[in-house]
Amino acid sequence: MIDPMANLDPAAPGPELDPSGGDGTQQEVFDMDAYRSNFRKMDKIRSFMGIASGCVAGVCGLTGLSGLACFVVLHIVVSLSILATKMKFSLHSYSISKSESIISFLLTDFQKCAMSFMLFWTLFFGLVYLF
Repeated sequence: MIDPMANLDPAAPGPELDPSGGDGTQQEVFDMDAYRSNFRKMDKIRSFMGIASGCVAGVCGLTGLSGLACFVVLHIVVSLSILATKMKFSLHSYSISKSESIISFLLTDFQKCAMSFMLFWTLFFGLVYLF
């Protein structure tokens, strides 16, 4: 099955199963190109979310823990929306590790997005309220 998130052409060359069935057992095929494409797209979405939520928190004048809560809530909402809309809550179909939990998926890129959030939060807070 071609991964709908990766937007890859099904006619393109890729990993194939032996049509004869080999020894009678079916092997699972994992397309690394589709995985990398999915990961890059999720990374872009989460990075943009960090920037946009920093702008929102700065313009709204959130300070301290309320700004941090804004980031945490928006990060989890965006991750859940990726999981629901694109992945149809089938996390194990899209991950290399079959033991990856929902919590680890929700917290992926948390630190990197937090840095973008902090930068734009302080920038927009300063532009709106200090100048």
